[in-house]
Amino acid sequence: MKITLKKSIYLLIAFIGFTLGAKAQNVAIPDTTRISLGIDGGFPNGNLSNSYNFGVGASLQVDVPLTEKLYFTGNLGYLSFFPNNNNIGSNPEAILNVKVANMNLLPVKIGLKYFLIRGFYIQAEAGESLLINKSAIYALNTNAFTYAPQMGIVFKLHHHNYIDGGVRYERTQSFYGDGAYNNMFAVRVAYSLNL
Repeated sequence: MKITLKKSIYLLIAFIGFTLGAKAQNVAIPDTTRISLGIDGGFPNGNLSNSYNFGVGASLQVDVPLTEKLYFTGNLGYLSFFPNNNNIGSNPEAILNVKVANMNLLPVKIGLKYFLIRGFYIQAEAGESLLINKSAIYALNTNAFTYAPQMGIVFKLHHHNYIDGGVRYERTQSFYGDGAYNNMFAVRVAYSLNL
């Protein structure tokens, strides 16, 4: 599934509209340390979309308050991208008559999260993505620099529990030493609780 810039802008406008419509400013988020376990979905863009259709995974994140609105974040995840085996001829990672393997990543990132209006936040993270199956996809490197700007909203449930939903653009250096990048748009929905 390829996402164009035009579709991305529509998605961003819809997300902001949904956020404002949900009256996020009425959601009180206490400034305590939170931990969240989430499900991630990734939609490759650019060079990565030639080889892989989409990715699915999970992530564990901790938010530590620095001020009332600013948090330090640490994120550890797992993401598996499923190859485009339908059209081997257009897949640059393919070898004739050999099925392309999944790309399995373990991203480790740290960053900052800032709440603009109570439940609505922007977040920026950077770190390393570790390639778990380097030999299966014939890569040269096992790790690559990653950064991910994102935005999201935290919905308050009961008893200090929350649903944290966000969208992000993630850019990772190539594992093939060619100076290219692996880009994707991603969605994360997580169950979060205060510690």
